[in-house]
Amino acid sequence: MKARSHWIPLPVVFVIALTIAALLPLYIEQTTTHVMYADGSGGTIEWGWKRCTLRSYCADYRYMREGNRFAKWLGVDVALALGYASIIAVPLNLAIRRWL
Repeated sequence: MKARSHWIPLPVVFVIALTIAALLPLYIEQTTTHVMYADGSGGTIEWGWKRCTLRSYCADYRYMREGNRFAKWLGVDVALALGYASIIAVPLNLAIRRWL
């Protein structure tokens, strides 16, 4: 009898890796802080970046305005998620094939 090889297809491993990658805090979000000075001399707007998960990024969608280009940054973060999942899935799939 020939031994049957059990393996998990790459798309299944990719979906699992994509789920894991979405939970990683490796995504970027543009932040804005409006600082008002107590002496009445005006204030400044400070722009910055922070790392977050995709869930926390999408949770702040109501604060996004047209000027912040929400769709552009969501696209960048989705592309990062796909890239992270690919980086996880391909070696994991090769390891599973060797192990099984």
